[in-house]
Amino acid sequence: MTHGRIQVENGELAYEIRGEGDPVILLHGGILDSRMWDAEMSELGRHHAVVRYDARGHGESSTPTERFRHYDDLRALMTALELPRASLVGLSGGGRIAVDFALTYPELVENLVLVATGLSSMVPKDPFVLEQTKNLEEAGARGDLPAAIESILRMWVDGPRRSPTDVDQRVRLLCQEMYTQTVVRHRLTGFTLMDELRAIERTGELTPRTLTLVGDLDSSDIVAIADQIASEARDARKLVVPGVAHMINLEKPAEFSRILLDFLSCS
Repeated sequence: MTHGRIQVENGELAYEIRGEGDPVILLHGGILDSRMWDAEMSELGRHHAVVRYDARGHGESSTPTERFRHYDDLRALMTALELPRASLVGLSGGGRIAVDFALTYPELVENLVLVATGLSSMVPKDPFVLEQTKNLEEAGARGDLPAAIESILRMWVDGPRRSPTDVDQRVRLLCQEMYTQTVVRHRLTGFTLMDELRAIERTGELTPRTLTLVGDLDSSDIVAIADQIASEARDARKLVVPGVAHMINLEKPAEFSRILLDFLSCS
């Protein structure tokens, strides 16, 4: 296993690479960090050269000071690691970056695996997400960090159809730790200073072979995006994972790794 840092414009990225073979890059969810891929680094590293990194404004990577593009950071990472092409696996905000990247640099993408993905310029409509977003904003305004983190957990770990006690507490605590560290260290600058595409309007332009995964307990917004990608992208299919919400790989790591390896082996 190799750890390192690469320079990007006005910042740097922390990364880790393990294994040999066709390269796969893992993109973590928003406000999380690359620790969410611990299980996948072990499983995929037996068959692939697997790279995970902390997006700018997350984890051990630098805090943004000027406007930037996550998808250009990913391009810089691939250039530094001398990866001419790679399969991209992104969860939530990581899928959002992967889609922007695939629209901008389609020739560099072998396969896309979009897990509970968002899309740039999406507008939330799910009443549960809107309610928790309001709670988050109110908690932030009064400086109540624990309440703010709880609203994020309710949205993106529990989901609209479960209570906190219905979720594996190890998963919840790990996400709570990552969310808290991101907010304290980076102040959400990975979102407030980023520039994106309008991918929500461009899914028909996606050309890589694509698998989109969605939990049956996730937000209706995320389910709708999975449906849109499956119906509009050139070569895409959707798989529904039962009994989980947004954090599919953390809640069902063995099943997720099997699905991922099966898909990549068929490329």
